[in-house]
Amino acid sequence: MSVPFITKLFNNRLINVKDYIINNYKKLNLNEIEAMLLIHIFDLSESGEHFLSINQLKEKVTLTFVECSNCVFKLVQKNLIAFNMIIDDNGKRKEMFTLEPLFEKIVQDLFYEKDISVQTNIENEISNLVQFIENELGRSLSSFEIEMISSWIAEEKYDYNLIKLALKEAILANAYNLKYVDRILLNWQQRNINSVEQARDYTKTFKRYEAPKNNVTNNEEEVYVSWMK
Repeated sequence: MSVPFITKLFNNRLINVKDYIINNYKKLNLNEIEAMLLIHIFDLSESGEHFLSINQLKEKVTLTFVECSNCVFKLVQKNLIAFNMIIDDNGKRKEMFTLEPLFEKIVQDLFYEKDISVQTNIENEISNLVQFIENELGRSLSSFEIEMISSWIAEEKYDYNLIKLALKEAILANAYNLKYVDRILLNWQQRNINSVEQARDYTKTFKRYEAPKNNVTNNEEEVYVSWMK
């Protein structure tokens, strides 16, 4: 996400920053005092204040000037607040504070961690499926076959149990190769079959199998069942 878009999220109050800090300050590596001070700094920002005054800030907390100053420095070190040098209309240099680093961390936590969790689930699903197929076929899979399985889960988004059923259908047809399984899955996809129940109902309406010619079981050759034509 771009910085302008992240800023827009918070400017439009689509994310409750104070609630997030209260509920997640430990995740932000803050203690209770630092969390409370960060909330006060956020309030200053919301009021339109762009220049952080330690004297003004210490009036809101039970910290001395030095303690308050040190706490702000820790927030900078923890990359939750930043200062940008600007030159005002009188030519004087001033430090304007920004909470963009905090906003980026919040967005990272709320959105990107979900993506990581989804990716982890996909990887686990692929790993479990590879193990299941190897057990069913009684052999190790090639890198090409593993790549094909990955595409079924990550790209085609086939249902996990639907893939297992397609494999069993292939084995019943005496076809021990994943190209055949892929053809079954593609056939089901073209007919908008997305669940095990739908696949079973569909196959019941056709003659289940045609005997493979010459009982071919070679991994490089394919056989077809009547309902796949």
